[in-house]
Amino acid sequence: MGISSILFVLALAALSPFLYERWQLFSTLHANAPDRLAKVNNLGSHQIKFSDRIRSCEDVLLLEAQGLALIACDPGRERWNTVMGIFRPGPVTSARLYAYDYQAAGIPDAEALKNIEFANFSAGADLHTLGMAYNPKTSTLYVINHAQAGSRIEMFKLDVGALVATHVGTIQHPLIHTPNALALLDDDEFYVTNDHFFTAGRSRMLSQLETFLAPPAATVVHVKLHGGQVEAKVVARMPYANGIEVINSTTVAVASTTRGAVYLYTATQSPATLQYHSQLRLPFLPDNLSLSGGKLMIAGHAHITSLFKFAKTRYICNDPEELAKATAEMKDYCPRAAATSWVSEWSEADGLKHLYVDTEYPTSATATKDAARGVGIIAGLYAKGILVWRE
Repeated sequence: MGISSILFVLALAALSPFLYERWQLFSTLHANAPDRLAKVNNLGSHQIKFSDRIRSCEDVLLLEAQGLALIACDPGRERWNTVMGIFRPGPVTSARLYAYDYQAAGIPDAEALKNIEFANFSAGADLHTLGMAYNPKTSTLYVINHAQAGSRIEMFKLDVGALVATHVGTIQHPLIHTPNALALLDDDEFYVTNDHFFTAGRSRMLSQLETFLAPPAATVVHVKLHGGQVEAKVVARMPYANGIEVINSTTVAVASTTRGAVYLYTATQSPATLQYHSQLRLPFLPDNLSLSGGKLMIAGHAHITSLFKFAKTRYICNDPEELAKATAEMKDYCPRAAATSWVSEWSEADGLKHLYVDTEYPTSATATKDAARGVGIIAGLYAKGILVWRE
């Protein structure tokens, strides 16, 4: 056997585990196409609400003491999505924040969902929201903003009673280049995920290759604020780092979207480190994470091909003027367009339980639940309204 043949065999042997893992994942996702999806509903009574008022809602935070859900919705994502590489010409609608009073089912919708007004926020016309985090001790709301002017994290003081968010600062740092999700540690300390190394704006081809080949190029960054200074360092590397949640004082969970897994890390402080511990493999692509009653809520996408098509056509399907001049094929597609949602919950004691797998409410990005009140909310990346369930 020649040297070239030996090198080929060695390279193939080295790549075999990776190729097998990729084949397994994409075989599973192929079976999850909207017309083949095995549907699951363990939510109980549920309803899609506010579909005529809000759409493209990435993240939801529950303020359980007040019975309020903070919802970030960005209809401009149809034309400007830095993660998926959608950059349509023309004006881009800015994102908005909403407060939903979920305490009682009988509250009229017109009263239950209210706008959160911005104050002292001159960049408000260039707000494109992803993950959020809220510190009730300091009333500080952190909002990731994939602005056209560059990605950053916005800080607001939130007056929950008046529903006013006053802008108090912007966090930017070279290590926070593709921020996606946040998890707070203290008043001035948090983790933030960067979903890609290569941005779609920098190179669409390299960003797509990173998405599908899933190298450990994305990062989790520990951030410490010192007055006006930002101290940041990379504490973990993984493929497509997305949602992040602090489970307890020693365990941090991070969604690896294109690996189809949630990575579990052992956390230490002083200095801050994350040590890989294990991973939870999933039959879908996880997006955001939340914690409810000691259980990890995982929302995500079951079929990537239909998700991409759904996302890239929303600017036509949701705009009567664009739809009027669309091709006959597109006019046929829009009313029957389907994309999947998948929501599961996990705990070490009870394992993994699938709660909702369907196309009725598409593109689930976040699922969160007030365990005491038995109320849960699913927000869809490109869905109209939110899905609310009551146990």
